[in-house]
Amino acid sequence: MPFVAYVHAREPDEPEDEGRAPWEPNWRVWRWIVAALPVAIAATRTDGPLELLFVFGVFALACRAALELLPDGGGLREWRQ
Repeated sequence: MPFVAYVHAREPDEPEDEGRAPWEPNWRVWRWIVAALPVAIAATRTDGPLELLFVFGVFALACRAALELLPDGGGLREWRQ
């Protein structure tokens, strides 16, 4: 029979952490998405090389939003030979 236990993470008199509430939107991500919207609309209204420039701009803004959303992995800073 498996053993099931409740682990009490914090004491009742401890203040709650000041982090973002679960229902609160992550504004660091949404600012890039909102910035990409007018650029995407401009890309649909133009033609030629200017449209390509706007599409690259939307892609860059979407990548910035993904960068804010994904955790920092550290890259090769922790690599040792």
